[in-house]
Amino acid sequence: MCQWPNKESLEFISISRQLGGMKNKDNMPRIDMLGVGRRLEALRHALDLSRKDFATSFGLDPSSYTKTVDGEKQLRSEAAYAIAERWGVTMDYLFRGRLAELPEHLRESILKNLNTGD
Repeated sequence: MCQWPNKESLEFISISRQLGGMKNKDNMPRIDMLGVGRRLEALRHALDLSRKDFATSFGLDPSSYTKTVDGEKQLRSEAAYAIAERWGVTMDYLFRGRLAELPEHLRESILKNLNTGD
């Protein structure tokens, strides 16, 4: 059973606060595109893959992947689903930063990469 707060929830809260919350001017939820990019890169590093190999593993061309990581382009739900299925992560991790449902070996490596900024 997961207790609140835990390491994963604190990481999520920290990232959300740094970005000024998760609402837009209409008080509607919005996707944190830079956060999605950071989480993609943390996963890629955890898997020890190049950008090209990671992008092609779920059907995205490398230039689109770079734009997604840089926050210039949103990660499409179809691509997120492909990543989740291919690499065993959740869409909650990709879009919201929730680490609780990730396999332990990935969670530890991803947390390390998120905290060091690699």
